[in-house]
Amino acid sequence: MTKGCIYYTNNAPEEKLFLTCQKQLNKCMEIHKFPIYAISQKPINFGINIVMNLESSVLSLVKQVVRGLEECKTDIVFFLEHDVIYHPSHFEFTPEKDNYFYYNRNFWNVSSIDGKAVYYLHNDLSQMCAKRSLFLKHFHKVLESMERDGFQRRWGFSPPKMLPPEQRVGHYAVYRSEFPNVNIRHPQAFTRQRMNKSEFRSDASCREWTESDGVPGWGKTKGRFNEFLDDVRNSRI
Repeated sequence: MTKGCIYYTNNAPEEKLFLTCQKQLNKCMEIHKFPIYAISQKPINFGINIVMNLESSVLSLVKQVVRGLEECKTDIVFFLEHDVIYHPSHFEFTPEKDNYFYYNRNFWNVSSIDGKAVYYLHNDLSQMCAKRSLFLKHFHKVLESMERDGFQRRWGFSPPKMLPPEQRVGHYAVYRSEFPNVNIRHPQAFTRQRMNKSEFRSDASCREWTESDGVPGWGKTKGRFNEFLDDVRNSRI
């Protein structure tokens, strides 16, 4: 099974964060050797860069994902986002079934404002991999639906969601990499930042909620976010 990655960005993150995440991905690919198709809204010096002249929106994100999937011809595809610090162990997983979207549940959210770290159980697009054929089937349907009816938040955001229940394809399953990834929550983030348990509607939405001053395997983040980014840039992993 061949593996590849699609990276999609609206070019919005602050430069130091943007470049640190890219540098870490390059270090991961020194180990795994997967191609990265980088679909951006402005030119970047990263991966196999394809620029799409779009504005930041959910529809644009889906268009970029579809373009990346059409360009990346590998059997298995990992989704990469511009504000996540990935650990090499994330890419060791291989999907077992053709009709399942797989989510890595071993990742922490870290605030770029104060460095606070939180963990809770949830699925995130940035932690996903699956067979390319399933992704194409799903996202072509999503793109058609969104171009016709717009984005319907009530249908959810993590595949097989994004579509009405009767139109969904596939199922989802979860795995845990040996070491966690770090999802940076920053003011330019595309999705809402929720770093406090009180921001959730119920405990069911944030199961296993944990707060910390750092991320296991990555070190302390609270009160030293910029220094943490320097640590990542200078690390060997």
